[in-house]
Amino acid sequence: MSSFANAKSRDPLEVDLPGLEVIPGAQWYWVGQHMALNNIPMSIRMFSYPGEKEKVEKFYLSRWQTKGHGKLSKRNVGDLKILTYELDGFLYSVQFAQKGSVVEGKLAVSPTPLHYTSNVKSILPLAPSSKVASKVESLENGRRTETLTIDSKLPWRQLETYYVNQFTNDDWVMSSRSENRVGSVTSFQRGGELLQLTIKGLQGRNSSFSQALLHWLK
Repeated sequence: MSSFANAKSRDPLEVDLPGLEVIPGAQWYWVGQHMALNNIPMSIRMFSYPGEKEKVEKFYLSRWQTKGHGKLSKRNVGDLKILTYELDGFLYSVQFAQKGSVVEGKLAVSPTPLHYTSNVKSILPLAPSSKVASKVESLENGRRTETLTIDSKLPWRQLETYYVNQFTNDDWVMSSRSENRVGSVTSFQRGGELLQLTIKGLQGRNSSFSQALLHWLK
């Protein structure tokens, strides 16, 4: 069995998060009901409400006023309205903007920063002269996924060579590969696991660097 499967760590996907109600009349879908960003558990869903943004704001403010003496904040970022409410160790967030006759928005729930520590540690290999920009984990229908975004100072072909060698040495079998002049997409399989490596070359002012996206279906 590979070193990937033997790693043990605190599991943010097993944290029970409270719900955040969708405004009645809205259509919505889950981005992730059980997910984590940089080891911080969260749930996220998107919604589309046929109406005015003032009604969305009024709905959530009235709901939170009945829950207790939490910490409420409101701010605007361009056309985007952001409401956040902190209570009993959890942070509730509603972000929305008017798009014509509908309001497009996002609902998110996560523990407050004081109750969970952010980190981007992974058992996937990290190339030299590289760093993890973000780690997203999710659990849907019993399958776990992990997606790493990696920023690297290596040229993209050198970065690709590193990861192809690492994965093939860990019993992954390459199933497909495609490339263009600025990057490549390579897929691997190992038993029931799937892994996709997407690499993109980026041109900096003084040097070449690259970015890798590793998406692992466990």
